[in-house]
Amino acid sequence: MHAAIHRFRSPLGTHDLGAGALGAATLTQLGGQAGAVVTFWPDAPAAEAAAARRPAGTTWLDTGGYRVADVHSASDAAAYAQITWFDGPRGAEQSAAEQRAGRERIWPAVRGIDGVGTTYALLAEDRSLVVVAFTASLATVEAVQEAIMGTELLPGEDPALLPGPDRVDLHRVAHAALPAPAGAR
Repeated sequence: MHAAIHRFRSPLGTHDLGAGALGAATLTQLGGQAGAVVTFWPDAPAAEAAAARRPAGTTWLDTGGYRVADVHSASDAAAYAQITWFDGPRGAEQSAAEQRAGRERIWPAVRGIDGVGTTYALLAEDRSLVVVAFTASLATVEAVQEAIMGTELLPGEDPALLPGPDRVDLHRVAHAALPAPAGAR
């Protein structure tokens, strides 16, 4: 599965970005007029075509195409979404370390928190990583952040390869029709 993220300014309604989408979410940033539309596609060409599409009357700030590297789901909660950006380019070793941390340390620490929804780890060609995590409430977002900060590095994890995110955006979910997390862990 692949994804496209379109960042925008000013609130938008839901958007049909073309036939064949597996799912989509429209997100509006808390305390601002920025937002994002995240769409999910069956393959890279469809995601790339979506990233290039410009619906009439819409001005995108930027777009990006990604491969869905991991999907984890605890529930179908989707009232809030946190987008965590790890900008690229990133080296193969750092990218592997960040993905391992997400799968083996962070997800096990947060999956049992009430209100945790689906989390998508999206990987770009330059190995930049975007994590889109859906939750039921702001209290859940805070509980997740606390749980993550309370984890200890796993054996073999190198802190030099895990500098943390470049930015974190918190959004209300205006609309979500997320793809079924087949094979979700």
